[in-house]
Amino acid sequence: MNRSIALSSTLMATTFLVSLGFTPLSVHAQAPIAGPSQPVMASGTGSLDAAAQALSERRWLTAVEQYKALVNTNDNVVRGQARYGLALALSQMGEDEEAYKVLDGTLRDETPLGRAVGDLRGRLALQLAERFLAEKGYGVPNPWLNSYERLTDQPDRARYERLRAASDSYQGQTASSVLRVGVILPLSGELGTVGNSILHGLQVGLQEFDGRRGTRLELIVQDASDNATTATAAKALRDQNVDIVVGPLLANGVGEAAAAFDGANVPILALSNDKSVMGNGVYALNYLPSAQARLAARAAVRQGYRQLAVLAPSNDYGTEALEAFADEARREGATVTGTAFFDPNATDIGASIRQLTGANATSSTLPFNALLVPAPASKMPLIKAQLSYYGIQNDNVMLLGTGIWQNNDLLRSNSGMRGAVFAAAPKVARFEQSYKATFGEDAAPLALTGYDTARILADIAAEKQRTGKPVKELLTRPEGYYGSGGYFRFTDKGLTERGLDVVKISTQFEVMKPALTLAPLTVPTELRPDGAAGWRWQR
Repeated sequence: MNRSIALSSTLMATTFLVSLGFTPLSVHAQAPIAGPSQPVMASGTGSLDAAAQALSERRWLTAVEQYKALVNTNDNVVRGQARYGLALALSQMGEDEEAYKVLDGTLRDETPLGRAVGDLRGRLALQLAERFLAEKGYGVPNPWLNSYERLTDQPDRARYERLRAASDSYQGQTASSVLRVGVILPLSGELGTVGNSILHGLQVGLQEFDGRRGTRLELIVQDASDNATTATAAKALRDQNVDIVVGPLLANGVGEAAAAFDGANVPILALSNDKSVMGNGVYALNYLPSAQARLAARAAVRQGYRQLAVLAPSNDYGTEALEAFADEARREGATVTGTAFFDPNATDIGASIRQLTGANATSSTLPFNALLVPAPASKMPLIKAQLSYYGIQNDNVMLLGTGIWQNNDLLRSNSGMRGAVFAAAPKVARFEQSYKATFGEDAAPLALTGYDTARILADIAAEKQRTGKPVKELLTRPEGYYGSGGYFRFTDKGLTERGLDVVKISTQFEVMKPALTLAPLTVPTELRPDGAAGWRWQR
């Protein structure tokens, strides 16, 4: 669907709703909105209670179907709430344009429903303007900004002003400001290949994104392969007054870099996936195992698997993945039947498997039907063979993993991994082609992180020049950043929310659910009924 066209007519909204399987009626804005926290029961088919519950539990497809069943009810209250809930659910799946159309034709008045619909419509317009800017480029008239400007409600004016300033900029401007970017990576030694791939990803990103808004990025690169060289590199970058740092790669080096920049108010975008070293000005650029494990749990539950278990290596990575997976599984309403650790250096992990299956379990009596194993791809054929020995086969248990499975060796038929599912960083064909054309080799997985980091830094450079705000404040903007390989959103605690693909192992890696390139809008939870006095926001 062409997202460059602002669709605002009631006719177009009606066409879309008909395509979903129902005929929309007029919506009366006097009706209150049922928030996920305390919904109103519908008098027609289905209930707002069930729809709002699905929305609060992030079961977006279920919420869409349940709200669809309510938009034709004769109850104006229910019909208005259903239109609002349907738009929210669609937006969570990245279908912002369709969500915008659902709200088209609703009235904006001073009732709680009218104000909430107006606010949501404005935020959706900004989402669409953000995507249009990222995909169409600068200097191209942005129809979604024009749509926003015509709305009665114009929420998040700071985001609008940023988008308007960016949209009005164009490539070819003379650079009047420079953002100095320190880079600490292992460019030699055992990890030199990985470090150089990340640096090359940054350089490909600079070719595409640098200089578009009258600012430039200056990379100041330091080779650091161990703690001592990392500390030296960080001190050298501090002496050169860099504005932000990309790296180091390993967790033990992050502490050295943070110590060198203590008190300097210079953010560090670390490439470690160990969240224990994040915070206090250090932000995760890499994909965290906790985020991948949570997505794996959601993928299993939404395919009908509700008895889940975890078999994890006894290290920090395995512990983080296990805890996040179990927490998300329970939040999704699934049962966690067991968790077990194994020695990551052991060749026989039978005792850990028996701990999960039970002494007398057979393939037909296993206490779980989905199992997370967040172990490296190199270990998985051996682990899978032992799982099979204990009756855990691909036809009776959904095998789940994280991004460290993304290795072509698992595509071989003798790996035993066909049908397994994992969460992983997306691949971006355009970037991979540019990378290979520039450097004559395929990009390593983390190279895409370097590429998207260049996009983020180019945006920050322009905003720093426009607003004068500190880099740290700009980095943690609530809406996050558009990313070719899935969105970025940095939290105040230094962690990162990122878009991830859900991938199935077959003869190739098949993307079952692609990553969102923009962080979804926040689902409101405070709108509650207040008896005869009407509706109000409660905390």
